Amino acid sequence: MDHQHIPVPLPPDYHENALFLLVQSPRVLYVYWELSPGLKDLLEKKEKVQIRLNIEGRGPFYTTEFNMSQKSFYFSDVEPGLTYNCEIGIISHDNLFYPLLRSNSVSTPLDRPADGRTLAEAPPDNLPSSSSWGLPKDDK
Repeated sequence: MDHQHIPVPLPPDYHENALFLLVQSPRVLYVYWELSPGLKDLLEKKEKVQIRLNIEGRGPFYTTEFNMSQKSFYFSDVEPGLTYNCEIGIISHDNLFYPLLRSNSVSTPLDRPADGRTLAEAPPDNLPSSSSWGLPKDDK
């Protein structure tokens, strides 16, 4: 009997709690998550569930209602050059946020050179010369 290797498809869910934050650009962050069946059940019973983007050391930057049917979200217009994390949590009856799941921390890059000039104004000092690429020099 010929035993061919039949690939096993990846499961749609791993039934674990996970929250991952990624940098998409200096001004956009992407978060995706997976919730275990137990945490899904708990969140479905709560009136207010939120996802919150925090600036580390400063607190909440953006807060929105959490949509149980989604598995990801984009945060636009974030400030470049800062460190962020994300939390999913519940709002209590006395309007306090209780985080239940927290992401990794990410730092957004600056959207300009560190000296404050725009990319068009910055001199190309650190660009390699054409001769270092094995190209002929431009003798103008």
